[in-house]
Amino acid sequence: DIYQWDPKDDHRFEHIDSRIVMEDDATAKEEEDVNVKLSVWDFAGQHVYHATHELFFSKRALYVLVWDMGAMNPETVREKSVKRIDDGAFKLTYDSSDDEDEECQEFISVEEERRANRALERDIDEKVQFWVDCIQSSAPGSAILPVASFDDKFSTAEAQRRCNFLKDRLLKHEERRIQGIQKRLKEYEDQNRANEAGAMRLRKLMCSYSRPKLIFGTNDDDSVVRVSGKMYTGFATLTERIVHIATGRDKANMRFPIFRGHVGARIPRMRLQVRDAVRNMRNRFKVVEWGYFINNLKDLGLTSVEDISDALHFLTNIGELSFFGGVMPDSNKRMIGAPPLKDECKLTFKSMHDSEADMAAMSDDDDEEGFDDNDAFISMDDTSLTMTAMTSSDEGSLSTSGDAHQGLSQFIFLNPRWLVSAVACILRHDLDQEIRETRHLLNQEANNALEHAAFNRGLSFNDANLNCPIITSEDACMLWQAKKFTKKAAQRAEEYSNNMTMRPFQFLEVLLTKFGVFVPIDLGIEKAFLGGKEYARQIGVGDEIVVNQTSDTLESGKFFFLPSLLGPGEASEAWTYKSSDSWKGTLCHTVLFPDGVPPGLMERITASVLNAIHGVSRLKRKVQFEALDGSQFDPTDGKISVKEILCWRTAFFLKLGMEVKSDDGVLRESIVEVFAGLVDRNSPLCVGSDAMRVGSRRLVISGKGQIGDGGRKIWKGGYIWACKAVQQVMEQYGGLEYEKEVFCPECLAQKAVSAASCWNLAAMKAAVKNSDAHMMCKFGHRVDTRLLAGPIDALHPKRTREVPDSSSSFPASTPDSAVAVNAMLPAVVVVGLWDGKSRKIVRVGSGFMADKKRGLIVTAAHTLMNIWGDKNTPFGEDYYGLSQGKVVVGVIPRASEGDPVATEAVFRYFAKIVAKDPSIAKGVCHLDACVLQITTRMENDVRGVGDGCGDQIERLLLNNPYALKQEKLQQLKITEKCELDEQVRIIGYNQGGEGLLVPGEVLNRDVDFAHGYVCKKFSGIEGGQNHVFRPRQEIVVICRTIGGHSGGPCVNQQGEVIGILSRADPAETQRCYLVPAHEWKGLLKRAKKGVQ
Repeated sequence: DIYQWDPKDDHRFEHIDSRIVMEDDATAKEEEDVNVKLSVWDFAGQHVYHATHELFFSKRALYVLVWDMGAMNPETVREKSVKRIDDGAFKLTYDSSDDEDEECQEFISVEEERRANRALERDIDEKVQFWVDCIQSSAPGSAILPVASFDDKFSTAEAQRRCNFLKDRLLKHEERRIQGIQKRLKEYEDQNRANEAGAMRLRKLMCSYSRPKLIFGTNDDDSVVRVSGKMYTGFATLTERIVHIATGRDKANMRFPIFRGHVGARIPRMRLQVRDAVRNMRNRFKVVEWGYFINNLKDLGLTSVEDISDALHFLTNIGELSFFGGVMPDSNKRMIGAPPLKDECKLTFKSMHDSEADMAAMSDDDDEEGFDDNDAFISMDDTSLTMTAMTSSDEGSLSTSGDAHQGLSQFIFLNPRWLVSAVACILRHDLDQEIRETRHLLNQEANNALEHAAFNRGLSFNDANLNCPIITSEDACMLWQAKKFTKKAAQRAEEYSNNMTMRPFQFLEVLLTKFGVFVPIDLGIEKAFLGGKEYARQIGVGDEIVVNQTSDTLESGKFFFLPSLLGPGEASEAWTYKSSDSWKGTLCHTVLFPDGVPPGLMERITASVLNAIHGVSRLKRKVQFEALDGSQFDPTDGKISVKEILCWRTAFFLKLGMEVKSDDGVLRESIVEVFAGLVDRNSPLCVGSDAMRVGSRRLVISGKGQIGDGGRKIWKGGYIWACKAVQQVMEQYGGLEYEKEVFCPECLAQKAVSAASCWNLAAMKAAVKNSDAHMMCKFGHRVDTRLLAGPIDALHPKRTREVPDSSSSFPASTPDSAVAVNAMLPAVVVVGLWDGKSRKIVRVGSGFMADKKRGLIVTAAHTLMNIWGDKNTPFGEDYYGLSQGKVVVGVIPRASEGDPVATEAVFRYFAKIVAKDPSIAKGVCHLDACVLQITTRMENDVRGVGDGCGDQIERLLLNNPYALKQEKLQQLKITEKCELDEQVRIIGYNQGGEGLLVPGEVLNRDVDFAHGYVCKKFSGIEGGQNHVFRPRQEIVVICRTIGGHSGGPCVNQQGEVIGILSRADPAETQRCYLVPAHEWKGLLKRAKKGVQ
């Protein structure tokens, strides 16, 4: 609620001197007595209103925090010790002396006092310190006057004790906070980082004008003003204290008056002229359209739009009106030298408490005659004026709408009570019930597709706390039109307008969307779980309503999500930083709050991110983001769509899809999951919690998707939009202390998240500036810098390590005494799946001879069986279920001595599968490998595409060691050792097509190889769905392989096989995944045992 109070005219307090104390004696003699006036704002303390409080915060205000001294908390009461008599349930079973009884009672009394004091500390932290942090984060350096209520509930001594306890608790908390800032600032200086943004922010927070001004009495008897609403005591003292602080008589133990430079300062003539015009116009308008307002001022000779905009912001800051447009760039210069005039000075007085005062009560006043236009004031600081939203400028760059002709300047709220009443119509616990009752009163049928019966909360107050956080544009306008106060003012504003681009209620939708109270949402997605209820696909989504024709990106959807109405709930099971797929990775950026967070932060984060994602999913033109080095880049690679939205009060989860073209030109969808949550150190989702102190909290922003190509698909699939939206919100908190950190993806994948390593933002910026390709965490993990800093590969072309192209030339020797490739070629085979029914080879891969004595070959399982979960063929069945299927093997013939090295294979043998992953029988495959055994040899070698394999006479080799020995097969050595950055080569038969050949049209029998290096070792997690491939461990290699190399050996410089090729990353084709040798050596051992 809002009131105006003039102490000079209040006969109850005639004895209080309300004249402003002038610091300049000359000015004091020149000017007449000037009295202070106050605008009193009474805020409701319920959670649903937290997001709107910062609309009205100002540094030019005295904040009165009313505490009930724990009167409503029985845990703060010390129970009196009662001596038990020797009968009843507590009869003593031993004899004790009086001294022992006294010692026991004294011990119990001390413990009881400790328990009550701890409860009192929690009560102060939750009810008082909570709001101190909120005020400090949005309006740093503000004056705060704690007041104790329910004085009649306690004795004088107990009330004084509790008030002194409050004083000590708040001052010690502020002292610890300053010590913490000093400690962190010293760490910056010790690391030679004193000029970084984080250090500069800490130095700013250390300044006296940035610290909260907690006002207490000079002695223990009056440390906190105490009042009683029941006995009506203490209010005269409180009134005198407020007036003296405002006028400068009470400096609160400070050198200068608290409001020095504001109260008693001269006001430029231009501002006073605009103020007088506003007061005259307020008799007719509660809200006025910008064009009409400007034309009226021009008739009075006020023609400078810049000066008028500056005056409107000044009047907003002193509580005269509400204006949300942007400040003109040259406005300050224009006001220099303006002739000052004396006038009364206004001080905004704000009260925030936990009483039953409810903002929604204002919406019940249907009669505008009950309002005094001169009694409504609003206060807003520069932080509120710079609320940002993601919009696109004409050049395509993200900017903040807000000048005199667009953004939030279309209307001026001459009576701020109209705005408060409009907000209170929507933010209420019984929103659903209010909509139903309003429709019934207006006899209005529902014209939208939303079935409100599906969102019925029930009629009890407890049910109301689990309110439906969804409202339609039509319902919002209906509620506003149902109130006479809001309806008449809107109609008059429409009637008296000049080239109006939108209606008042449409402007309200835009305003509330900009400030995060409304979040446009599409309920036609696959899943929308909001506040514990499912809303997706319960409605038919029609055409969207465009509420702002002047903006290309701010399109309000038919449905609005209200984060403030979310009920309590946890998201502990909604997210994991681990992944069972080696091609997936998790990125994590966090904001650490050493001393807690302001109320409403998560609602603003949720609104900002969802608003940004909603905008980008409907973006019709390209935008540009700024990288860490200042360069511009495109934040998307394709159209982004929203698949799922899950929201709780302290967290949200998004599932996004981005359309991208693969290398073969096929349009595919890349899925990215984004999670954000506000967690404490005890949460299982809190990363780096081992290094956090008690009381600190962390905002986690995490994304999961394809890790290849420096995480490009994750960043451009929506994660960068979430990070930018969070950054915008954090920049609006001028007095909030926080640290930005980036966590190691390898630690998140391999270690407990509580022990994960991190880098601060400065370290990441330094790596980008120095073009460092990798960053190393404290556990030795080497991470691609692009994963941490974003898609900056185009900015730093030297960052990506060069990988040689595939080669078909085989030198006789290689540097560093490495085993030559041509020495290994006879052991590398081409593996084909022969279909006896169609009499042709239907699938082709590679493999290598692992045991020449037994004729055992290791190859990729997916060449011969379905392990990917394709529903067209049976899962895990040999030969893809072909009734006449078997394996045909091609080898490179031995060259005669002196002849050049042969590279073309011929089909010579048939083989069968003798060992594969035993978990396939359970419906899941962990191993893309199998072992083959040569069974027969064809009479003649077959060339071409292998069509003649079925026409040959076969000679039995199975269980015939002598015959196998005569084949003079060659085998490769196997090793389980593998090091990061180790040089490797993958050998196989390229089926990708070269020159005029098209992949799949001609079977290639010429062997080739590709150079690469080991970049990562992956360990997956158990669990997941059936009929899928879920590897336990893999080796990630950067190597340009091509289709047909699957199953081919990956050898080190010593010619030893470290693994076989499983597949390539679809996002980054040179990123390959190997099945490690230690994974399939068990299959090979079992095959050898079976043959024996």
